[in-house]
Amino acid sequence: MLKMDKFDSKHYNIEQMKQNASVDASFWINICEGDIILHVDEYFQLYVPSIVAEEIRYPLDILGFEHRTVSIFNDWVENGKVVIQNPLKAVDWFQVGENAAIALALERNYFLLIDDANPYHRAKSFGLKTAGSTEIAVLLYDKDRISFTKAMEAIKKTHASRKQKRQSMIVLERLKRVKG
Repeated sequence: MLKMDKFDSKHYNIEQMKQNASVDASFWINICEGDIILHVDEYFQLYVPSIVAEEIRYPLDILGFEHRTVSIFNDWVENGKVVIQNPLKAVDWFQVGENAAIALALERNYFLLIDDANPYHRAKSFGLKTAGSTEIAVLLYDKDRISFTKAMEAIKKTHASRKQKRQSMIVLERLKRVKG
């Protein structure tokens, strides 16, 4: 596989085994909006702190309307694809959901799936194995799970930072050239 500037699945042993991953709401929402959520469980066993679960379920629980992100989340919890798991102690870096997801990843040596730019970069600089939804779109294209067009659409639909989107689009274009 081409050594990517931003995300290298071999470096994280994603090809050899499914990774345990702590998930933040930003990632979950973006991966659903990008319509690539259905492939995520091929590579990750997802663990979600209860405060993050509350954020994801907010449209239904507080506003009273069913949203696709909530429906998928509830189905995945029911089917064991998502496990609710809390850290013993949250970090005090950012907002409560991000802090809980980061703390869980730190405590359990899980992968961290998060899209908010500042927490993403802080976690990465702290040494956590970290990826955002745009990087997962690139991974799925690289693994021939989705088309180039689907990966590009998924990246564009996210609310990730412009920098994250731009970097992933560059890597995606490079992969397309290598694949021919």
